[in-house]
Amino acid sequence: SDYRTSQFNRAGQAERQPGSTFKLFVYLAGIEAGARPGDRLQDRPITVEGWTPRNAGRRHRGEVTLREGAARSLNSVAVALAERAGRDRVVRAARRLGITSRLRPDPSLALGVHEVTLLELAGAYAVIANGGMGVWPHGISEIRETGGRVLYRRGGGGPGRVVAAGHIATLNDLLTAVVDWGTGKRAKLDNPPRPAAGKTGTSQDYRDAWFLGYTAELTAGVWLGNDDGRPMKGVVGGSLPAELWRAFMIGALHGAPPKALPGLASN
Repeated sequence: SDYRTSQFNRAGQAERQPGSTFKLFVYLAGIEAGARPGDRLQDRPITVEGWTPRNAGRRHRGEVTLREGAARSLNSVAVALAERAGRDRVVRAARRLGITSRLRPDPSLALGVHEVTLLELAGAYAVIANGGMGVWPHGISEIRETGGRVLYRRGGGGPGRVVAAGHIATLNDLLTAVVDWGTGKRAKLDNPPRPAAGKTGTSQDYRDAWFLGYTAELTAGVWLGNDDGRPMKGVVGGSLPAELWRAFMIGALHGAPPKALPGLASN
């Protein structure tokens, strides 16, 4: 908050555990391997190489659709999907969407245990909002002198298509459910109504809380946490981060007519 005190940029330099926001890459890998929103999966205890993940609240729902697994951020469903698709495929999906931080294909990969930056995540979610076209995050597009002469203009539009259009529609199906009736419902843009999609995330012991979301016009990410890694007081991604995201988006998109998300006629 004060550049004289610290020049540390938490958006681009702070490496934190993304929690369930990392499931974007699990869902993408699963979809590319043939999974669909209506597929039935078992939300039940699962053990992989001696490791057993737990759902929030330690509750299991039995048979659910992939859509419900995404909307309710069910950990066992995400781990099962990652195992079905292959962890290496999950890592490759993350790389294609712009994650450059270190990732390992271990059993807990699906639950976002490997640290990334907020800027990496926001750029990855922007790919989905952008209809599958790759995004290179940048801070300066153009510099002009007082008289108007251009001193610098950014070139290059990105790496091109990195996700098939049909898979974008399926991802939007899952991630709109998160906002409409799932863990991210506090982020819902209903005044005026505007299609939105996103994902909540909370790391172990409430050390990090995230909401990454997008509309057809804008992508934004929110992270809350302590620099020294101390746990917060029960803050989860679906609480303050989702509410902050909603407040920011309402102001940023004020007056802009709502648009459908790529691949979805309406929401």
